[in-house]
Amino acid sequence: MKTDTTLRLTRTQYRNFAEQAKQAGCSLSLSTFRALGNCWGIFDPRARLVCLDVSADNLEFTEGCGIQLSTSVETARLRGNQRPEIDWSVLEDHEIYPFIVAHEIGHRVDNFCYWAPARIEDGQVRTRCERTIRSINEVLADRYAWSQIRPGEPVPLCELGKSLQEEIAADIALMDEHMPRVRREPRKLPAGQYLHIPEVMLMTDSMVSFIGTGVSASAVAHARTRPRTYRRDSRSRAY
Repeated sequence: MKTDTTLRLTRTQYRNFAEQAKQAGCSLSLSTFRALGNCWGIFDPRARLVCLDVSADNLEFTEGCGIQLSTSVETARLRGNQRPEIDWSVLEDHEIYPFIVAHEIGHRVDNFCYWAPARIEDGQVRTRCERTIRSINEVLADRYAWSQIRPGEPVPLCELGKSLQEEIAADIALMDEHMPRVRREPRKLPAGQYLHIPEVMLMTDSMVSFIGTGVSASAVAHARTRPRTYRRDSRSRAY
């Protein structure tokens, strides 16, 4: 079913998506569409602080990459978003959040490395790869998400996608030749409702409620009061 509505992430969905992200070696945190720069999801490859077990009174930390997910999605706005290949308007309401999460995981498991063009000696090839890598990575993440949401079904092309098929295929072939994707099985994070939770999820009571009632009050107090250094935001917006 397709409706013009605002989908709001439930706590159960968050917990299920968090476990899905861990299978790809990512922790999952929540934000808002506006705070994410008008994005519904972002894959952040940078190391960020993650709590090993938020049910324990004494917090222990590690670092790792993660996915950020908006707590709400306006369905009409998402379906009207112009993509380089796939027609998002075909997504049913119940497919939207799973698609977004799978898209971000796609950035993790099947994308070209943004730093790889720097190693290409041919200047013309390097320039072309640098110019197109962002859009190609969006295509690959969309394809991965579609394969997870509707396995076996052909990719539904938007009008732009139909006109760019030869160009997209040529760009992917060029990158595969000069800077091939390294497909490694991500190291899975430990499964568990309270394990490997981004520290940012402890900063507000509303975020803690998504994790569950077993979060340690001492852990929350420690996370909110400990000294920290803030860094300039340089994340790459997924869409």
